[in-house]
Amino acid sequence: MMYKPRVGSYAVYEPPEEGWEDWEAQFAQINEALSAVGMEVVAAPEAIKDLPSLERVAAFFAGQALDMLHALIITWSFDHYSIELQQRLDRPLAIRAIPGIRTGSVVGSQQLNSVLADLEVPKRLFYGALADEAPIAAAAVFARACALQQKLQGARVAVIGRRTEGMTPTAVDEIEILRLFGTRLQNYGLDEIHGRAAQVPAEEARAIWEGVASGATAVMSKTEHGLQTARNYVVMKELVAEQGLSAISIGSYPQCQGTMCIPISLLNEEGIPTGCEGDVNSTINMMLLSMLSDDPVHFGEMLAVDEEENSLVTSHCGCGSPSLASEGSYILHPVRLANDGVCIRYTAKPGPVTFVNLVGRKGNYRMCAFEGDAVPTGMVFEGNPLKFIMKQPFHTIWEEVAEHGFGHHWMTVYAHIAPVLAEFCALAGIQGVFPDLQPVHVGANRGG
Repeated sequence: MMYKPRVGSYAVYEPPEEGWEDWEAQFAQINEALSAVGMEVVAAPEAIKDLPSLERVAAFFAGQALDMLHALIITWSFDHYSIELQQRLDRPLAIRAIPGIRTGSVVGSQQLNSVLADLEVPKRLFYGALADEAPIAAAAVFARACALQQKLQGARVAVIGRRTEGMTPTAVDEIEILRLFGTRLQNYGLDEIHGRAAQVPAEEARAIWEGVASGATAVMSKTEHGLQTARNYVVMKELVAEQGLSAISIGSYPQCQGTMCIPISLLNEEGIPTGCEGDVNSTINMMLLSMLSDDPVHFGEMLAVDEEENSLVTSHCGCGSPSLASEGSYILHPVRLANDGVCIRYTAKPGPVTFVNLVGRKGNYRMCAFEGDAVPTGMVFEGNPLKFIMKQPFHTIWEEVAEHGFGHHWMTVYAHIAPVLAEFCALAGIQGVFPDLQPVHVGANRGG
């Protein structure tokens, strides 16, 4: 579910300077504009103009769980007010300069920005009249990236089972994930899950399976397999509630083929990002993307390219969320290769999409993302095929994938959000490759 960044908005001025008298109207206008682009604005009750007002605003913002600070520079003002506020709250700062030859807003904004750069504080400097849409849109992009970083801090991800044998790129650096993102991994054996699943009441499992089956246009799987997958789903839900989990990574291949597809499908549908094949990095990727769209994230791989129409087909073996189905139509079917258990099959709906890969370990975490538009397709692969037309030529993208060593699991989010991910990479200190943007490469690795 798309998350609304919480923005701590405040105005700052120096009383002797010209133009401060109209600060309330200007502050109200900027807050209205930020709200209009999807920000949850936490507006300071007064402007900062001296040390007592700084103390009161800082106290007001404390405990507000802010993702970003937004400073409207009404006039030239003492830079240490904003510096102290930022240091107390430890949040990135967006600085907004506005026109006015005698107010000194531009001068004060540059001055503050310069000090923050020397302090290596995450910040952005924007300029424009209050009615200008471009600086507000840019501030919203930065705020969403800040929110992604904040949400990863303190998140807990369950890692169930082990990574798939033979898929070495899915090996995970648990300590680096904690250091870099602030996200903690909690490990569980498949035996623990199976043991708890065996204790799920038959009536509860049957009710869940019948609910899933009632939404399908056809059910080709055995009822006993449906009940087994329902019990696994119940255990996952219990773990989320008990442990306050933000996401789940399941080592589902080949030991659990057809027994975890439906739990993965339903958990993603309910806003609990869940990846398969034990790929923790891809699960973290899903967690990020899930905050940037109202639709669940699609787990897949690059399967087919049509160079003439510049299209790409992505799919996995049948763990997609039902709401991504074209016209809401899906069937329940034994999973391919094993021809056993239950998976969900459908062709994915059209819409704007971004295709994203996250890989790496200590010193070389990196992300690649490029945009496109999903179009109707047939059941060209037995799973959840999603076909989209890329904005950039495939060979341009492929050269970047090859050069930087991106992995084979790609997540699709229903939104065009490459600029937000570019800002996130810069904030997190990881390399970002974005073929649709200029510059293509952003961020820097932060190895130790």
